[in-house]
Amino acid sequence: MTRTEPSLRHNFSWTLMGNVTYAACLWGILATLTKLGDPETVGRFALGSAIANPVIMFSNLQLRAVLATDVNDTHEFRDYLGLRMVMLPLAYLVVVLIAVVFYQPQQILVIALVGLVRVVEAFSDLAYGVAQKYERMDLMAKSLVLRGFGALILFFLAFWWTRELAMGILGMVLGLVLPLLFFDLPRSAAVLKAVANQSLRPRFVPGILKEIAWLALPMGLVMLLIQLRGTIPRTVLEFNFGENDLGIFAALSYLVIAGLTVANALGQSSLARLSRYYASGDLRMFRRTVGKLVLVGVGLGLGGVAVAALFGRPILALLYSEEYAAHSGLFTLIMAVGGVQFVVTLLGAPATAMRAFKGQLVVFIFNVLVILVLALVLVPEYGMLGAALSLLGGGLVALIGFGILVRWKLRRVAADPITENGR
Repeated sequence: MTRTEPSLRHNFSWTLMGNVTYAACLWGILATLTKLGDPETVGRFALGSAIANPVIMFSNLQLRAVLATDVNDTHEFRDYLGLRMVMLPLAYLVVVLIAVVFYQPQQILVIALVGLVRVVEAFSDLAYGVAQKYERMDLMAKSLVLRGFGALILFFLAFWWTRELAMGILGMVLGLVLPLLFFDLPRSAAVLKAVANQSLRPRFVPGILKEIAWLALPMGLVMLLIQLRGTIPRTVLEFNFGENDLGIFAALSYLVIAGLTVANALGQSSLARLSRYYASGDLRMFRRTVGKLVLVGVGLGLGGVAVAALFGRPILALLYSEEYAAHSGLFTLIMAVGGVQFVVTLLGAPATAMRAFKGQLVVFIFNVLVILVLALVLVPEYGMLGAALSLLGGGLVALIGFGILVRWKLRRVAADPITENGR
């Protein structure tokens, strides 16, 4: 079947629209908490994410990226879906056990519900792997819009009516489940049938599941480490200063999402194209695309820092309150951390397209170790400032590491294209 290949600009436009809308809706949830609740409520929500995210993201094994870069159709979608259905219940059980052992009853409930949110998101995430692989970014964008507005509206109504965080999160779960059942799964099934003649029904063949899990394990560990790099400073901050400071830090940090939305959209929309360039040995186009990605990341970072330095206080006062605006200097530093993250995110796309899964794992191990050491030293002494500085130090390590990894892989494939492309 002949397919017209959409332009990278077309894919990026759809992906950016979807990601911007979804990020705005998630920020709307956070804004609801800051306006109708207090920093402690924001902190409890952030704590739930800090505990649930690493476990669920590890269990995902970043199968979306593995599926999207499987240009030779080594495995079918139903195999990836089968593995996800095996891993998620186990991961959720771990989240609940961590909550029960280490936290208070009200915190346990919030952590468990946030974990449920992440489980639902994980199934939509795998559907997005289909959209990326076959460059149907319009489907992913439409889904993000539906999920974003559904989660925001139902969270707002439930929290406004009850002033209970748990009820708000339950509304969020429902707002994510409905698009999954009535949009993501049906559209994915239609694309798979039309393009690849594959079924949506999950398949549980132990040998195949083991093979995929082993291939994706480094990326699962990478996702665990990515989550830990944000979780570690926040957990140390909450332990030393409580949920109030954690809530303020989380609210300021979330504004980095504006730049990350653009960076993620670029990375997601370019992943399939970069995979084909690399697999076919078209290193000139591969390098050209990577160069453009890095330039965008640098521009976003510098722009974010400039806006925070010049207008940080009024922005925080408008979006949140004067209690948050008092930390405008910290906000500028957090935007500098975000700038480093933008470039790291955009270098992650070519590294994933190369399937340099083990290399990424090594980079993020060093990234997290640096953050851990800095957080343990700086956060007890400097609080939120120490948390931001620990993230900045770890981010610079990741930036250098990804630069070295991408350059090294390009040199290897140039020297021995047959071996490297048959990886």
